[in-house]
Amino acid sequence: MKNLLNAINPRHLINGGRKQTERLDVRQVVNNAGGYVYQISDEARLTRFLVLGTDGGTFYATQQKHTVQATEFLRELVQRDAALALRVTLDVVRGNRAPKADPALLVLALVAKTAPDAADRKAAWDALPEAARTGTMLLHFLAFADALGGWGRLTRRGVAKVYETADVDKLALWAVKYKARDGWAQADALRKAHPKTDDAARNAVLKFMVDGVLPETLSTDAQAPALRVIDGHLKAMQAKNDAEAAALMREYRLPLEAVPTHVRGAEVYRAALDTNGLTWLLRNLGNLGRVGVLTLNDPEVRRMVIDRITDPAALKRGRIHPLDALKARLVYAQGRGVKGKGEWTPVPQVVDALEEAFYLAFGNVQPANTRHLLALDVSGSMTWGEVAGVPGLTPNMAAAAMSLVALRTEPEAFTVGFADRFRALGVTPRDTLESAMRKAQASSFGATDCAQPMLWAAQEKLNVDTFVVYTDNETWAGNVHPKVALDQYAQKMGTAPKLIVVGLTATEFSIADPGRTDMLDVVGFDTAAPGVMAEFAKGTL
Repeated sequence: MKNLLNAINPRHLINGGRKQTERLDVRQVVNNAGGYVYQISDEARLTRFLVLGTDGGTFYATQQKHTVQATEFLRELVQRDAALALRVTLDVVRGNRAPKADPALLVLALVAKTAPDAADRKAAWDALPEAARTGTMLLHFLAFADALGGWGRLTRRGVAKVYETADVDKLALWAVKYKARDGWAQADALRKAHPKTDDAARNAVLKFMVDGVLPETLSTDAQAPALRVIDGHLKAMQAKNDAEAAALMREYRLPLEAVPTHVRGAEVYRAALDTNGLTWLLRNLGNLGRVGVLTLNDPEVRRMVIDRITDPAALKRGRIHPLDALKARLVYAQGRGVKGKGEWTPVPQVVDALEEAFYLAFGNVQPANTRHLLALDVSGSMTWGEVAGVPGLTPNMAAAAMSLVALRTEPEAFTVGFADRFRALGVTPRDTLESAMRKAQASSFGATDCAQPMLWAAQEKLNVDTFVVYTDNETWAGNVHPKVALDQYAQKMGTAPKLIVVGLTATEFSIADPGRTDMLDVVGFDTAAPGVMAEFAKGTL
């Protein structure tokens, strides 16, 4: 009982009659909907940006406004604490916690080009080879960096270091696979950076990136194995048909991008199943179906595809994020491209495998074994925008998908929906991602009152150890603030419940009071979130 009394602030109970549009304490700020909530820390806000980005905007802020707000915050943070910005960014990158690299590359460019301290700028450039793991990522970074200033000595040296230290075999793949992106070409970067090396094979690869040819005097045999992929690419560019290109792909281990588009038929895609990585496979399941490679009538290809996308080790090795798998499932299952180009017949077993990959990509999540109430915000604002830029993935759908991770992990978990009142969703551990998201969409209604889960549980006298609220934090409609509702529930039930808030948009707000140890704010689709939530619920965090 003593611990319970320590967890409850009597003032919250006294001020319980205050509406959410009225300030409860001096630390609260106004969210985009006009309700009073709490501003999250710099680290938390940066993590939200890195994981969720600003693509798609929100109900209360357009994508442009949302992006401007985030960019202003990033610029100000880098000026004030570049070391923190770099540390958080690298933590996210190293943990494969974000589905897209661009937010991290933007922060890295801001630190590298604008940080007040030269040591911070140098640290950012030193981290570039780690953050820019592919040629596309490097070119995206260059687009950001170029927009932030010219090519001084530190910029030239930092870019040159990537080309001087990258594995030569990987560099050769960049040469044939990532020639140009975002208005930048590898040749542009090399002409500005002037990397220097005594490695003959590396110099040959760099020359090809600039001139499109290999040195005539350099052998492409075993003494320079990295050059075989370039030699094969040059031959493939002269391929007369699909079969000839596919044979060269297998002989030289060429990715699909290394052959011209006009010969990319069924045999080329079949060869790419062996030569391209798992990320490519997830993004091209529809194309494999469209050209007749992945079909209902070919059990051998179907089994190979399923085995690859459900292999936990391969998912980890390929740095596959849960959102990669979810996006692949959403697109592939609908049988047509996002923009309506290309159609295919989805293979049901592959759709199921993509769902399994979604859960596997979170890693081995251990249960907290506490009584969980998983409360999904299904208010009107949750139907607007796209989470992390995934087409068609609205916040309410994302909430349903995230809740299934907990629902399938925790043995005592129950899912409900809320807006300005409670609503039963009927989501169970047996639901597929599609059915759970459909139930959330079908139940969308009304204004946002994030106190509803606690108020409903108190009314029903439901024993809850951990409330998990999936929301955009744009609460405003209630007559009781969420944390007051939590304290009222605790007083009525004689327990000390915890509140976890899963933020599904990259705003700066949370209903969780950062000054309280019984409340936690996490980012939706952060791969670290399920583990952190379990540790918090158990009381070990």
